[in-house]
Amino acid sequence: MSGETILKFGTPKALEANGASIANNALAQADDASYGVVADGAYYPHAKFVFSGAFATAPTENTVLGLYARPLNIKSTNDSDAPETTRPTVMIGAFVVNNVTTMQYIELLAEDVPWEADYYIHNYGTGQTLSAGWTLDVTPYTTAPAA
Repeated sequence: MSGETILKFGTPKALEANGASIANNALAQADDASYGVVADGAYYPHAKFVFSGAFATAPTENTVLGLYARPLNIKSTNDSDAPETTRPTVMIGAFVVNNVTTMQYIELLAEDVPWEADYYIHNYGTGQTLSAGWTLDVTPYTTAPAA
């Protein structure tokens, strides 16, 4: 069928391949790479973020790991301030955690992500420390008419 809407995906990128542990109510940057819609995302405005990580002690059911963006180069080469636990920057969404100690793989779809940004994980009220070794990946996507 022609004319229907299809999804187009870009190349996945690792934002963090081996994150340090994050204490309850603390914030940490996925500091292996930043992500840019133009440079990394083929101009695709949306992104699928995939988090993987584990807790040594089971976190509280249905609590979250918040995903924040710190927009970069928003006026020439000037960046926004880095997020703080009491003052986040741009909230992208939340990874809702399960109360298990096994590895968790959680997907988050976000529309119209910042054009260029660093990304942060906020261990928001899980009651436990997120173990070292967590990862965060991003895959750009958009919609387009089928040929």
